[in-house]
Amino acid sequence: MPQAKATPAVADDKLRLFEQLFEADKNRLYAYIFAFVSNSAAADDIFQETSLTLWHQFDKFELGTNFSKWANTIAFNRVLTFRTKHKKYQLGLNEDLLKELSDNLAVIESNAIQQEQKWHHLDNCRATLSSPLNNIYQRFYVENKTAKEVAEITGRSFYAVRKAVHKLRRKLIDCVDLKTKGDRHESQ
Repeated sequence: MPQAKATPAVADDKLRLFEQLFEADKNRLYAYIFAFVSNSAAADDIFQETSLTLWHQFDKFELGTNFSKWANTIAFNRVLTFRTKHKKYQLGLNEDLLKELSDNLAVIESNAIQQEQKWHHLDNCRATLSSPLNNIYQRFYVENKTAKEVAEITGRSFYAVRKAVHKLRRKLIDCVDLKTKGDRHESQ
């Protein structure tokens, strides 16, 4: 059965989405490729081939899944193909070790993404703090003032500041945990 051609509007949306995802990921993807070949010219060639493949196979990408992970899989296969053709870029690493390195990089990137999300949640949670707690947060965590210094600045007792810092810390941890759990439920 012949496949229906995409309308120009759908094609434009697809192009915009690809550009958005690719732009956000291209520097990380290049670094990922470079880590396997340690040569700028080789990395440039593989990156170019990978970029074209990503565009040509973008119909196979499932929206809502991790673009970086999908791009890494394609890039990794391009690296393997390149290494097979150009033996001098093998750096004494066999394919099993390369696969293990790729898997480790994926875990590191996933952890970095989760950490970035937690920082984002912290910013959102901080926006919900009362003005006095936000003031203590600013002085204690951003300006690195001691509890004694914060007490002197705010006119509160040392113990009141310590209690407020404890309350602040508990409130932010609970808020970030709640938002993080919400992220996990949304991704399932």
